[in-house]
Amino acid sequence: MKFTIENEKIVGDLGFGLLPISPNDTIGYRPYELLISSLVGCSGTLLGNILKKKRVEHKRIEMDVSSVRNPDHANRIEQLSITAYVQSDQSISEQNALKIADLVVKNCGMIQSVIHSIDLTFIVKSSTLNGDVR
Repeated sequence: MKFTIENEKIVGDLGFGLLPISPNDTIGYRPYELLISSLVGCSGTLLGNILKKKRVEHKRIEMDVSSVRNPDHANRIEQLSITAYVQSDQSISEQNALKIADLVVKNCGMIQSVIHSIDLTFIVKSSTLNGDVR
């Protein structure tokens, strides 16, 4: 990886292409957005793999994130809540959803990298294609 700092932004030259980074969201992705995206990308991909191994056919996974930041300490992220909504023909029991969420947290490298500095919760909810949420 190679990064170049120019004016108000950093440009990463990465395997997929160029990645503009800036605290100004009109000229690049904010570092906060990239951190959240890496956590969601890692955990979401892992969740899909776990569901596949457990033979839970799913059509789509939507993930919502809420956060609490502390403006008195460099606006650091203190709490994150990630909720994954698994859309499937079959519902996932609450007990299985808890087990799956625990597997994601324990095996996601990005979550494990921040788990001791950010209070993080990961929740799996199941919704059938007709919209019922469990």
